[in-house]
Amino acid sequence: MPPKKLISIVTPCYNEEANVRRHFDEVCAAIAPLRERYDFEHIYTDNVSRDRTFELLSKIAAEHKNVRVMRFSRNIGPNRAVAMGISQAKGDATIVIQADLQDPPELIPDFIKGWEEGYDVVYGSIIKREESALMQAVRRLYYKIIAALSDVPPPANAGDYRLVSRRVLDALKHYHEDDLYFRGAVSHVGYPQKPLPFVRRARAGGETSQGFIAYVAFSINAMLSGTGVAPIRAVVVAGLLIALLGFAGTAFLIVNKLVHPDSAPHGITTLGALITFFAGAQLLAIGVIGEYIRKIYVQSLNRPRGFIADRVNLE
Repeated sequence: MPPKKLISIVTPCYNEEANVRRHFDEVCAAIAPLRERYDFEHIYTDNVSRDRTFELLSKIAAEHKNVRVMRFSRNIGPNRAVAMGISQAKGDATIVIQADLQDPPELIPDFIKGWEEGYDVVYGSIIKREESALMQAVRRLYYKIIAALSDVPPPANAGDYRLVSRRVLDALKHYHEDDLYFRGAVSHVGYPQKPLPFVRRARAGGETSQGFIAYVAFSINAMLSGTGVAPIRAVVVAGLLIALLGFAGTAFLIVNKLVHPDSAPHGITTLGALITFFAGAQLLAIGVIGEYIRKIYVQSLNRPRGFIADRVNLE
């Protein structure tokens, strides 16, 4: 009888003491029917939680030898936590799933079925989110911007919840970006990919650690990682259009002054509006270029993504 294939399940955690035990139980219940055909390993990463997350994960690992836990030396951010987790995966396929139970574990057998059908990537395609209408509109705009600027746009409404095959995981080892945008890198690798529609639920417990600033930082990194030089080109085009508008506006004011000297605007209102407009455009352009320079600088340092301070059942 041939040996069973191994499936790795990677779960990044940060302040998830309210969810980790339930998450592990629901994942185990979902994969129970598959244990005759597959072996499973669970890899949990703790991004230096301020609560009892690591303590609870350590207890789970003490009860189950196929559960591996790592705690980083500092908070390295969500992207690096995912990259560090999948770097430890030994499976023939790896599934990334969040610990807050917004990604339903009961879909894991469907991900594996898609892999058995020959797909190297099976990604969760979110058809509905339990969140405000404003947040949904912002997300739609975000995905449209990513699609318009990216050389290889990732699927819209697809998060990190996905299965990747061993050859995709091996390909990702060649991506040495410091703050690796996982879903964008998976799209860039290519290979057959299949969507799996699902409804993303609200958090099971606790509060999200991703505030507005964190979402903005994540979005900026996603756009810069997957769009190449498209944003800089867009800024150049926008700057050219703004310059043309500026020249046209200036010409209009001059002509209007000559033809209708008495009706021409007096004071500094028009001048102030133009200066404010162009100053904002220049700051935007400088900001975009500055973000690229920052990424180049950080990448040039060639520092490790992070260090593991504590580990349980992990080599």
